[in-house]
Amino acid sequence: MQANERQLLPLEVAPLTSTFFARLRGQDLLRSRLVYIASSPVRVARTPRLAAQTDGDHIFKLVWQLRGGALMTQGGQTIRLAPGKMTIYRLSSPYQLHTHGDYRALMLKVDLADMPEWRRLAERCEGLAIPVDAAAHAALAALRVQLRWGSDPSIGQVEDAALELVFGSFWRYQREQLYNAPMPSERLTKARRVVLERLADTLLAPEDLAYALNMSVRGLYDEFRRYRMTPPAAFIRELRLEQCYLALLDATPQRRSITHIALEHGFSDGAHFARVFRKRYGVSPGDLRARGKQLG
Repeated sequence: MQANERQLLPLEVAPLTSTFFARLRGQDLLRSRLVYIASSPVRVARTPRLAAQTDGDHIFKLVWQLRGGALMTQGGQTIRLAPGKMTIYRLSSPYQLHTHGDYRALMLKVDLADMPEWRRLAERCEGLAIPVDAAAHAALAALRVQLRWGSDPSIGQVEDAALELVFGSFWRYQREQLYNAPMPSERLTKARRVVLERLADTLLAPEDLAYALNMSVRGLYDEFRRYRMTPPAAFIRELRLEQCYLALLDATPQRRSITHIALEHGFSDGAHFARVFRKRYGVSPGDLRARGKQLG
């Protein structure tokens, strides 16, 4: 697959059939690289040596699965990709991709070094098989057109619009997962529900979680340690921040002020909230809110 290094980053390629074929078509956009790939079954690997050549850990690849299927393994986690699914992953981490059937995919390599708010969303969705919703489907259609039109003067506008649509999809997916993602145990599921129901309670503490779960404080800490979770206090703080993060990206017309969002999620001091938020996400609440306007 000699076209591999021209269109994609270097990979180790092992065809899985005697009649192997691959067809790649690529297009440079303003801040990303777009590639359409069609191939017979193949196993590809970005080895540790090849991954180490990536210029930083802020370069990601977004993949829309169009036809056929694939198993992707990265960081000890394996996901199954089928038509109607998409995923995003970091190119500085080694991975393996094992395709089957009549494989078709559209891939977008994008550098998020100067987009900390989008990078955070990419990290949250990294290595997940995410359903392609209407917005992500529209982004896919817009990008596929670029492969036919080539270097069109409007390419930057199309690229920006497509990325806004995709990251809007990621935001909606994460908002849903915050409430519904599986937890390691029923007690931890209930603990999450208690925290989410009492986000505005600035006095909420591990002792309150233990009481709600009908267990001792020591038993509560043991439960979190058993499943290698962060300690209860950090768990509460993380859920507060996650909810604030999603609220700041919310593009609905009825907007609340940043101070209001901080208060209703249990932060009693706006300046403290801004410091903690920036430390956690690498972006200020105000800058993230500006990105939320674009997502809307």
